[in-house]
Amino acid sequence: MNNLEQSTLNVSLDKNINYLKEQFNQSTDLKIRQLTINDEVIRDAAVLYLDGITNIEAVQDNILAPLLRVIKFDSMDVIITRHLLAADVMKVTLNEEVLAGLSKGKTLILIDGYNEGILADTAEWQMRSVTEPDTQRSVKGSLVGFNEQLKVNVNIIRNRIQSHKLSIENLQVGNETKTDVSILYMDGFVDQKVLEETRKRITELDVIYLLEARVIEDALEGKKTFFPTVFTCERPDVTVSALYEGRVAILVNGIPYSIIVPSLFLHYFHQPDEYNTKSGRYGNRFMRLFSWLFSIILLGAYVTIVRFHQDWVPDHFAKIFFKKSDTLFPVIVEILFVMLIFQLLTEASLRIPKSTVIIVSLIGAIVVGQTAVAAKLIHSITLIVVGLNFLSSISIAAGGLYGSVLTLRFVFLFLGYFFGLKGLLIGFIIMIAYMASIRSLGVPYLAPFIPFHPKEMKDALFRGDLRKVINSKHTFPHKK
Repeated sequence: MNNLEQSTLNVSLDKNINYLKEQFNQSTDLKIRQLTINDEVIRDAAVLYLDGITNIEAVQDNILAPLLRVIKFDSMDVIITRHLLAADVMKVTLNEEVLAGLSKGKTLILIDGYNEGILADTAEWQMRSVTEPDTQRSVKGSLVGFNEQLKVNVNIIRNRIQSHKLSIENLQVGNETKTDVSILYMDGFVDQKVLEETRKRITELDVIYLLEARVIEDALEGKKTFFPTVFTCERPDVTVSALYEGRVAILVNGIPYSIIVPSLFLHYFHQPDEYNTKSGRYGNRFMRLFSWLFSIILLGAYVTIVRFHQDWVPDHFAKIFFKKSDTLFPVIVEILFVMLIFQLLTEASLRIPKSTVIIVSLIGAIVVGQTAVAAKLIHSITLIVVGLNFLSSISIAAGGLYGSVLTLRFVFLFLGYFFGLKGLLIGFIIMIAYMASIRSLGVPYLAPFIPFHPKEMKDALFRGDLRKVINSKHTFPHKK
């Protein structure tokens, strides 16, 4: 059998080594430490690992030193049970398992005359320290955020939920490159229908590789919508709270946030501050809901007033701002122009070094904004309205709702410009009906409002008494 065709380990040590070299394309970071082991005859052996992702000290102390002290052994099982000091070891025969193990930082032990190998976990991945979340910060409460290492993230969750009811299912996604994915849920709390559907959609993923969690998000969302039906979270405390609510969290190796399902519309208006401080339990969510409405309707309402309802504004101001306006472009072009400037500033602030962000912001706000107004390219009121619209959308950016705002603000802008107030009202009604039809893994998106579920209202528009919220069991309605 050709080396490239073999599916299991060979009894010949040389053939196995040559096969692995070919599979790794003679990569220089594949290290091979050859040695001999005493048996009834002296046998050749080899220890293989990938340099850079393996703890060399662990290889030396827990694998090489014990192997060199072996006097006699009957099988590979004896090597595992009597000699190796590594905590996590397994016997393998399939080359697919060998290649996957080496790629994950494990060390492979091969002995001539045996068509079996031993994989010992000696991985040492480089990682950044655990830091505060960037987009979901809290004035008071935990300052810990997820990082890119799956084991670190699971460790953080385990530290917060020290209970045997925390269940973790480990999967591997990817046909060519296997990426570790963990499904987390609380036994006795989790919604079983959501769990089964989550497990099904992830296991059915057919991709060559998985580098971004967006692939899993798309699979969990199913039918494409304007609105996000999965919640992305950088905070372990929020993830833990979601698990106790009966929801499911997904962690992906290399991704510094969790994916939480089901994700309902009201979840995007909940913030950690409400549970860590006394103030804001009644008004903060209404403020964020108002910000969301403001961010999608303000521009449409503004062009509606300019085009059809200038009589709503006192005559003195209407003459100054609307009737005697001598700007170069019509109002809708002004709005699109300012929105383009704001979007360019946002993109620039993400792509340039942090030290130059302030300079770019000053250039955009002072030079471009004031110059455009002075040159009468845009009206000063237009600049103020678009600025307010931009700020209101930023306040609800966490979790993934911001993407829907970008689309809906354009929809309502054109509805207001061409159809006026009636267009805005009809568009809003259609949007609510559309949202009522959306499902997040079978759970209605507007629950507990549509369908109405009074028992869940204690933590909906305002934060209820924490003891009652914590002690009550959450349930989710399911509709197909």
